[in-house]
Amino acid sequence: MSDFVEADDLALLATGFEAAMAEAPSPGEADQALYDLGWAELLDASPTKGAATAFSALGKSNSAASLLDDVVAHALGIAVSPDTCVVFPSPHQATAPAQRRGDTVVIDGLVSARLERANTAVLAVENGDGAVATTVDAALLHVSAAKGVDPGHAYRRLSMEIAADALTPLATRGNWEPAVSAAQVALAHQLIGGARWMLVEARQHAIDRVQFGRAVASFQAIRHKLAESLVQIEGAASVAQGCLHDPDPLLAALAKSLAGQAALTTADHAQQVLAGIGFTAEHQFHRWMKRTLVIDTLFGSAKSLPTEIGNKLLSQGSAPRLIQL
Repeated sequence: MSDFVEADDLALLATGFEAAMAEAPSPGEADQALYDLGWAELLDASPTKGAATAFSALGKSNSAASLLDDVVAHALGIAVSPDTCVVFPSPHQATAPAQRRGDTVVIDGLVSARLERANTAVLAVENGDGAVATTVDAALLHVSAAKGVDPGHAYRRLSMEIAADALTPLATRGNWEPAVSAAQVALAHQLIGGARWMLVEARQHAIDRVQFGRAVASFQAIRHKLAESLVQIEGAASVAQGCLHDPDPLLAALAKSLAGQAALTTADHAQQVLAGIGFTAEHQFHRWMKRTLVIDTLFGSAKSLPTEIGNKLLSQGSAPRLIQL
């Protein structure tokens, strides 16, 4: 499948996506608005750049759109629609969310709000020889109530056992590892987009806020926090950008890890720069901070991925050159 779309077209789509996300309050409305703008066609024509464009807009707008289902399903070779639902790994994990144990399949993962309107769900099952993509009747999946730090975009926890004969294997062109890489690259761009928004808000507050007769932005400690955030964001962005030209799984994991750490660092520093107003519901910062805490845990986190990457490099006995400088 071609992955080439003109930069001007991508920029125009990004503007349209951000506007549509801002106007659609619920996940279902946001998903449908993006499909109306050509999200499915963009994902099919340019999977990596298209997803990067949409997820950057997702991060900046802090929308509740559930586009991750589409990215994973498309990487598995499944046609996507606003009702496409995929079972994701449990928090901090990137392995298949289900394991085959005899005649039973044990599921431990997450699902988005799409499960409420889907007839079937896509489930990757580890059977000892690798993960196999299957579908399961959505009515058979019993999820926990939506809880968590980010109620506006709460993923539902799915922990249960199901009979193996209730699953229907899919003959697709994809497998689980490329789907994980696609998800990690997309989520990296979402985290970077959100981090940029938080940095802009913190910077503007530092410029506007006057303390002891001086703008807070003139204080060296404030400048250091903003500068550290910017350095981490740009470093993560360069790696995420490199993934658009090279789908290497190790590079994708590194991009997700660095983006998560950059977003968490920016959230921490932005909270301190915003001071008291940053702790209130009056300011919109708390919505981006909460979303960052959740998105960081999907398909591996800034905490878990460095260990996984390190173990992989140790098993290989060498560190490959991931980006040509």
